[in-house]
Amino acid sequence: MGAVPQRSRHSTAATLTPVAVLTMGAACGGPPQVAPAPTGPLLPSPQTSGPSTSPPPPTLGPGSFTPPAGRAVSCGGEPSAEEILDLLREEGLLTGDTEATVAEGPLCEQDWQYTVIEVPDRDPLQVVTSGDPGDLTLVTAGTDVCTVDVRVRAPDGIRVAASCVG
Repeated sequence: MGAVPQRSRHSTAATLTPVAVLTMGAACGGPPQVAPAPTGPLLPSPQTSGPSTSPPPPTLGPGSFTPPAGRAVSCGGEPSAEEILDLLREEGLLTGDTEATVAEGPLCEQDWQYTVIEVPDRDPLQVVTSGDPGDLTLVTAGTDVCTVDVRVRAPDGIRVAASCVG
């Protein structure tokens, strides 16, 4: 019998093919017998379509969005742009009457956020925060947020969004 091809250890699904099984009837004095091919649902091969047997992805509630690793994406309103502005006011970086708008973000990865704030007649203010919506902590804010803390602790997607890589 020929060699059996090896499957990649990175394969995420095994391909099952219905096969007939030869029994050893001849060794017991009778002719070889063919067992019927298995019936019932099988896992589809990657090249075919069919019903999936893997469980559906979990449904995530507000504040539990997890973007792909290494990529910061829109936070979907959790936290909101207003929540970031409120945090900056609480920290004394913006006054109550400062006209400020969110130009980019908040972008999220894990429990970190990156936001760019525009204030008239000033350079854009980059803001890095961490924590859950409603309980944010200001990590840093300024025209260059690539502090040691951000470079060491922030997820890749936040560092990329803040231009702290390269």
